Amino acid sequence: MEGGIMRRLELLEQELALISELDRVRDTREHPDELLSGIVQVICNQFHLELCQLYLLNRETGSLELKITAEHSRHWQKFGLEIPLERIGAAMRTQQPKILAPRDLFPEEALAGLPPEMRLGILPIFMGETPLGALLLARVAQPFNEDDVHLLEVAEMQIDSAVMQAYRQLQLIQRNKELETIYRFDRIRDRNLPFDEMLDIVVHELRQVINAEMGFVMLYNPKGEQLEMRACTDASLLQDSQFYQDIVELANRSVQQTELLCTGVAISAPLILQGRVIGVFGAMNLHSGRRFTREDRRLLHAIVSQMDTAILESLEYRRLRQVLGRSLDAHVLEQLLAKPDVGILQGERSVISVLYADLRGSTHLAEHLAPEILVEFMNDYLGQMTDVVLAHQGTLDKFVGDEVMALFNAPMAQADHALRSVIVGLEMQKRHQQLVEQWAARGIQTTGLGIGIATGELIVGEIGCAKRTDYTVMGRAANLGARICSLAKSGQVLVAPTTYEMIKDRVQAIPIPDQRFKGIDEPITVYHITEVH
Repeated sequence: MEGGIMRRLELLEQELALISELDRVRDTREHPDELLSGIVQVICNQFHLELCQLYLLNRETGSLELKITAEHSRHWQKFGLEIPLERIGAAMRTQQPKILAPRDLFPEEALAGLPPEMRLGILPIFMGETPLGALLLARVAQPFNEDDVHLLEVAEMQIDSAVMQAYRQLQLIQRNKELETIYRFDRIRDRNLPFDEMLDIVVHELRQVINAEMGFVMLYNPKGEQLEMRACTDASLLQDSQFYQDIVELANRSVQQTELLCTGVAISAPLILQGRVIGVFGAMNLHSGRRFTREDRRLLHAIVSQMDTAILESLEYRRLRQVLGRSLDAHVLEQLLAKPDVGILQGERSVISVLYADLRGSTHLAEHLAPEILVEFMNDYLGQMTDVVLAHQGTLDKFVGDEVMALFNAPMAQADHALRSVIVGLEMQKRHQQLVEQWAARGIQTTGLGIGIATGELIVGEIGCAKRTDYTVMGRAANLGARICSLAKSGQVLVAPTTYEMIKDRVQAIPIPDQRFKGIDEPITVYHITEVH
């Protein structure tokens, strides 16, 4: 009786010591590999093992993989790694510790070289009903007894949660690496390098991040007919025709399916810019045979998420965004950037309607108002005028003091540009009247808003110097529009004859004949637009 109690007390002490040691490892090992290695070492020491191996199920493939080995005897090195995985998998299905003879695990040809005193054990690791893996235990000194089996069951209740803890630690490490990768490529994007130079840097970074032999990027040619290699980390590999063909085949499948594809030693992800596939990023391992993991796929996805929205905008697109970003409504700008081979900044001749809106009485305001009040009012006025222009998909050319200049039919084609410009002019007059009423209580009094519009063939494009450029127009119609604006009285929207001819069936107008303007030999008739119907 007393001996039984002593035995139970001794076993309880062993349980507490085992749990305490496992808890210590869990509390002090932050890296998942260190945590799992520490767990295996505790089991190895506690049970006086000469070999302890941790096998875990791959959460992606479901296959059993050897993760950690602890050896206290050199003669285990040869045989321990030759155990067929399917035999360990079969042994762990019982979900209970299992004591085995060598012939239950080792192939027949290996038995002759094994120590005859070998004792083996399998400890399945489950979280609830979910299998996680198994521990293989081996020792020579003495067989496993009932106390050992009991202690293994106690250990399993700690090991399963330790494995899950290692998985959580790994997820955190992977997430941090993913964020670091995004930040890394975001900084490359912000360097504003020439396009091809930026691609070269990115594919080299790609190769390093996912530990590949070669990184590459392929883009569609200007006609969008086929993918072309634009950058790779080792051009010599492309001399192998079969290797190059494998890349092209994988890349084409990736863009056709619009998804990241992985064949194990090759990986490819489509680059999608504004809903259109423009190419692929990828990597391959030709010689090492290293297979890309789920983590590699996540990292490539993170890289592509930076690339297809920023770096892979062509230099022309980037320049368009810079020049026109403040001149167009955001939706119009995105429509414009969606068009391939946009060369509108280079300059072209086009029939354009030009609107000028000039605030009367601003000089008087500047002389009598406190600067901060004047600035606040002018910002409100210019902001509301801009809103009207952009709401009708016009292009804000520039502000010249209190004057607003806007274009219609450039850079986006607008068949109704003349009518659209008149509608904007009338809406500006209404908005100005509302603005004056709102500011009257603060002492703001203007003498009105005059608007002039002209239509004609103009040169439009990016004009300026290296330090400052504007998307603007040059030509006779632009000058005429400015002079008609000077003629306009408060509340008037005056248009040139060319503009009127394009809209006369849609407006009510009062002709103002015999108007002379600088640069025009003959007097012309301008038209005061009173209504659009």
